[in-house]
Amino acid sequence: MFCIKLAGIPIGIDNRYAYVRRLCAGYETAGRPAFTVRASEREIRAEQGGQAGPSRGYCESLCLYRQICRRLPFYDAFLMHASVVAVDGEAYAFAAPSGTGKTTHTRLWLQQFGSRAQVVNGDKPVFRFMDGALYACGTPWRGKEGLGSNIMRPVRAVCFLEQSPTNSIRPLGGDEVCRRIFHQLLFPASEQELDRLWPLLERLLAGTAFYLLQCNREPEAAQLAYESMRRKK
Repeated sequence: MFCIKLAGIPIGIDNRYAYVRRLCAGYETAGRPAFTVRASEREIRAEQGGQAGPSRGYCESLCLYRQICRRLPFYDAFLMHASVVAVDGEAYAFAAPSGTGKTTHTRLWLQQFGSRAQVVNGDKPVFRFMDGALYACGTPWRGKEGLGSNIMRPVRAVCFLEQSPTNSIRPLGGDEVCRRIFHQLLFPASEQELDRLWPLLERLLAGTAFYLLQCNREPEAAQLAYESMRRKK
C-alpha cells in the first residue's frame, strides 16, 4: 500500500500488483490518505475479460482509478474524458469521442507554442474546484500516449472537437454543451454520488466558457483555437 496526491487530495492505494506503483511514480506522497481504494481479484478478472486480455496489473490500475473517480465529487472534483494543454499557465480542455483527434490537436499546440505549452493530461484529467476557481489536474492515468504532467492549472475554456477540412470555432450555449459533455463524464454508481456530482456540473456549466472547434490537422487550427478562447474572460 502507498499514498498518492491527486488534485491535491491524498489517496491511499492498496494495490496487489507492482504495475500500479510504477504507474504512480511521481505522485507518491507521505501522510494520511483522505480515503483508500482497492480492487478485488474478481473485479480485476472482470476488467481483464479473459486470458488473452491485458495484464492484471494494468486491469487493476483501471479498477482503482474508477473507484477514485467515483469518490472525487465528495472533494469538489470529477473526471472528464479530455485532453488538456496549458499555455502561459492557463488550461484549455479538448473533449471529443475517441478517435476524433484530441491527441493530434494537443500535439499541434505543443508544436505551435513550444516552451509556453504543457500537457496537463492527454486523456483522463481530473477537474477540481478550489478557492472559487476550476483547475485541471494531472494524473498518472494519461492514455496510451502517456502525455501529461503532475501539475494543476486554472481552466480558461473547454472546447469540443469535430473533424473538418477547414478551421472554424464558435461559442456554445448551454443546451449544446449539455448534449456533448455528458458523454465525456464518468457517471456515478449511486444516488449519493450523483447528489454530489450534479452541483459541480452546474458550476462547470455556469462558470466555464465552452466552444466548438471544427478543424483539420494543420498548425493553424491550434492558433485559431488559442486566439479565440484566450479573449474570453
